[in-house]
Amino acid sequence: MRWVLLAATIAAGGYAGMNQALAAPAADGATLQQTALEEERAPNEQLRVTSPPNAALDRTYNAPGDALLQADVDYLVREGRRQLAEGGEPDSLWVLAVFADEVASGRNAQAREVLQRAPGGLNGPLASLLEPFVLAAEGRVDLGVERVDASADNLPAPLPEVARALVFESAGRLEEAAAVYALMVERLDTTPPGDAEPQTNEEFERALGAARVTHAVYRAALVHHRLGRTAEARRYYEIVQAFAPRSADVEANLARLNSGQPPFEAALTPVTATGRWMLFLSEYLTQAESLAAMLSQRAPEPGLISPNGSALLQIGVLLAGDANDWRLYAAQQTLGANGVDGAQRIIDRMPSDSVYAADAEIVRASIALERNNDSAAVAAAQRALEIGGQRWGVIASAGDIYRQAGHADLAIPAFDRALAMAASDKDRADVLGWRAYAHRFAGNQAAATADARAALDIDPSVDTRLLFVSILMEDRAGWADSVAMARGLFAEQPDSVLRLNALGYALIQRPEGLEEGYRLLWRGFNYGQTDYAVVDSLGWAYYLYGHFEQARALIERANDLSVNEPNAEVLDHLGDVYWRLNRRDDARGMWRRALEARPEVLRRRDLEHKIARGMTTPAPRQRDLPQVSLPEGPSQREEL
Repeated sequence: MRWVLLAATIAAGGYAGMNQALAAPAADGATLQQTALEEERAPNEQLRVTSPPNAALDRTYNAPGDALLQADVDYLVREGRRQLAEGGEPDSLWVLAVFADEVASGRNAQAREVLQRAPGGLNGPLASLLEPFVLAAEGRVDLGVERVDASADNLPAPLPEVARALVFESAGRLEEAAAVYALMVERLDTTPPGDAEPQTNEEFERALGAARVTHAVYRAALVHHRLGRTAEARRYYEIVQAFAPRSADVEANLARLNSGQPPFEAALTPVTATGRWMLFLSEYLTQAESLAAMLSQRAPEPGLISPNGSALLQIGVLLAGDANDWRLYAAQQTLGANGVDGAQRIIDRMPSDSVYAADAEIVRASIALERNNDSAAVAAAQRALEIGGQRWGVIASAGDIYRQAGHADLAIPAFDRALAMAASDKDRADVLGWRAYAHRFAGNQAAATADARAALDIDPSVDTRLLFVSILMEDRAGWADSVAMARGLFAEQPDSVLRLNALGYALIQRPEGLEEGYRLLWRGFNYGQTDYAVVDSLGWAYYLYGHFEQARALIERANDLSVNEPNAEVLDHLGDVYWRLNRRDDARGMWRRALEARPEVLRRRDLEHKIARGMTTPAPRQRDLPQVSLPEGPSQREEL
């Protein structure tokens, strides 16, 4: 896709050729060098607040992504100044960090000088995206919009319109911003993506653009709300709700709209508008780089998926200090990449009176779980309930924290309470699904099966049916129903690795399904060799056939692929394989790691037994493997 290729080019800092007639004059070389060499200048306080306290000024990281895992934007600014002072063509990330520092400090001329050093200079991709906001800060708003018009059409919709409108918003020209947003919404496909995996190009584009549409239409709603255009604002808020049901900010602003109050968010300034634009770019770039990695079948690496996108995200949140929905996302993204301390510093900037204060407590609870501090996690979940107990989503999220902390006595009542509050069938099915998982996690398979069946009765969506398969595949009485459901899902979309794996893994739970499951999983492996779930499933099928060396190769690969979140089931499988290969110490090591990954009660009991006594069940007998119509087996693949 054209916009994916453009994102890769921006990330590499490699194209130029925008309309030079609209570019500001190039900076004087001596002035630029003086600016770049000012390493004594501490970064703006706005960009230092999430950095490690009392950190040494000469601290270093192996890569910018490592600094972002610590939320150390202060380091990015300081290192960026050093890189600029050294001369040559610096990486776009360093330019971005120093540019943000100049913008935050109101040094517009210096901000432009920094963009002059970006790849391609003031005609390059980075400057073309950012200079419009410098022009607006200088009072040259119309020129800033012309600058957008000359370059932003290379971006996917609705980003060009968003850039134009944000420039107008930054100058308080809301009528013009509203006109841009209104035209933008008219041109947008405002149909939310379905719950199934995309099958057509239209569905794929709709799924890719959903987040951008949601945030863009929300800005349209805010501007119309601020102008007192109640009907238009309500229509735009309702579009956002169709994409993102139960959004706390939308619900709060609809209440304010109904009572004649303005939005709770502050009007944009040149600095906050620049930050908001960076947030839009962060979502676009992260998605594009993730898609490029997926299409190239690259194995995931530890850390952040897109350091460039994450840099835009973290800096954007700091410049736009009231972007608390994005702040929540930045903390979750950083935590998901194992940046526990960085996530803590990001989420601790959430104001106590934010509409997202309860959600921030859920993130704090998740951070505490990562630190194995269950009591702190439970306390944070309880604070979330105190703040957001009127939102069933918060209650259900607290219930899931209780589940992970091993408190079924707290989790199940929380889900009961959420279930009583959820109004739509889809919402009730979601809560039943969470409660089903909590029951299974606590070892109550009968109650888990009952909840999964109840969820299916009221909501036959893809998500609910996949939950049904997952819960019932380990229920001896429900296994046949699980397989039947998985067959139906697979028949609807036979090229889906997710559905193929669901059917294949359900089948191999019982001896009578092993051969068919093995054949299906081999097909899934050839479709998704970087999908750790299907790789582990095929490895387990090899184990059940008694081919332990082939099983080892696959399950080790699956473990390597689950880089940011160790999976208890994969680790348990790998421990079993090592035991059968007489690697007893390695087996116990994997089982201990599986315990640390917080497995469900039944698996935990089994792991504790194996650590203490080893495996006491007979090894699967080695049998001939079924023939598959594929060119090679995993035992022949060197990378395994």
